Amino acid sequence: MHVLRAHFPNSRPMFASPDQWIRALRAAAGPGTLPDLDAAPPSFRNRKDADAVLWDAAAAGSAPGALDAADRLLAARPGSSLADAEGYLALEVWTECELSALHALSRIVRLHPTPSRRARFDELCRWHIEHTQPDNATNRPWAVHVFAKSRAPEAILYAETLLHNVSASDARHEPLSRWILLDAVRELELEQR
Repeated sequence: MHVLRAHFPNSRPMFASPDQWIRALRAAAGPGTLPDLDAAPPSFRNRKDADAVLWDAAAAGSAPGALDAADRLLAARPGSSLADAEGYLALEVWTECELSALHALSRIVRLHPTPSRRARFDELCRWHIEHTQPDNATNRPWAVHVFAKSRAPEAILYAETLLHNVSASDARHEPLSRWILLDAVRELELEQR
């Protein structure tokens, strides 16, 4: 993200408050019934990627041992991403997996906080701001709320890019992207309480 700041050194965030973010994310999600936000996203059943492991632990009524599996994953690559990008066929797939995992981890930290989970969450946020371009995803706004609630200008720009990507593409009409946006709204609303 430092690249964006270098090109636009005087840029100011579009949204300055959580309420502004909540309104923008709701608008991007569009109208419709509220999906089940307590479960894991629908596309994560029967997968073994890092994000699926964390979503298993983040889902309401998660299976016994799911948090232990998540903790083992979080401890496996300290100081780096959760998975090696070389294990994926495309950078976009790896980016989506990583940001989805960060989204899930934010829920785990909220529901089952421990110092080690919080420290790994903070470390991953910093790592992705430094190393992952938000436009290397598939236009799904995974972890947009994580970056939006940060005070760091680079993180806010990251969140704005994620929101722009989903808003400017057909992804905003996709059920999974809508689920992501509405889950991000819920996380921001819970943070305000």
